[in-house]
Amino acid sequence: MKEIYKDAFAEVNEILKLMPKSMVEKIPNGFQQIIQDEKSSTYIPNIKEPLEECSLLEETTIILALIYRDFLCDKDEKERLKLRDAQQIKEAEDELYEKYNPDNLFKNRTPNKSIQVEENVSLVKYEEDKWYKKIWNKILHLFKK
Repeated sequence: MKEIYKDAFAEVNEILKLMPKSMVEKIPNGFQQIIQDEKSSTYIPNIKEPLEECSLLEETTIILALIYRDFLCDKDEKERLKLRDAQQIKEAEDELYEKYNPDNLFKNRTPNKSIQVEENVSLVKYEEDKWYKKIWNKILHLFKK
């Protein structure tokens, strides 16, 4: 796993320690164990309350958003967040499709006529040995062994 994700898990672990116990209990033990196992042992996060003043890694923010969406919010808000995420993914895919549309890939291309390549190719005449020359070479080859 990349070191940046290990650092993010270390930050998430510290934030979970600051959270009220009632909220932490909503997070499954398996997920908490993954955070414990994957966190960096060398990175020491400097996290204090309020969290808005801390400079968190972007990956930490994403992990916290997933924890909130999947474990801490109610069903209505969870559905609303999932719909918003799906809409953002769709917009990003549409933007990429427009940018790299395979139908328009070669439409805007202008031919480059300024490049001219001249090659001098000279052909070498290849003559195959005559049939009697081939037989003679085979006989010589037998005696050389």
